Amino acid sequence: MPRKKGSLNQSTRETKEFLNLVVKNEHAHIEAALLDLFQTNKASYLHAITKLLPFITPKASETNMRKPGLPSKTPNWFDDKSIERAASRM
Repeated sequence: MPRKKGSLNQSTRETKEFLNLVVKNEHAHIEAALLDLFQTNKASYLHAITKLLPFITPKASETNMRKPGLPSKTPNWFDDKSIERAASRM
């Protein structure tokens, strides 16, 4: 019998619980490794931090703020008026 749509697969749940436990127990080692990486190779440190960011930041979602009846116009950043406005602000 297939599981209900949207329900979590039992093996997925067990795997997530296991990985959470592993990461929780390795927190001190991970922190020490990142600190060591920061001190020895800052480029690799930034690469590692960048790889970890998706796990702690929320996923972006598109927001539509158009009102009915208003024309849809994509801004043109390179038209003459935009350049003139930017130059006048300097």
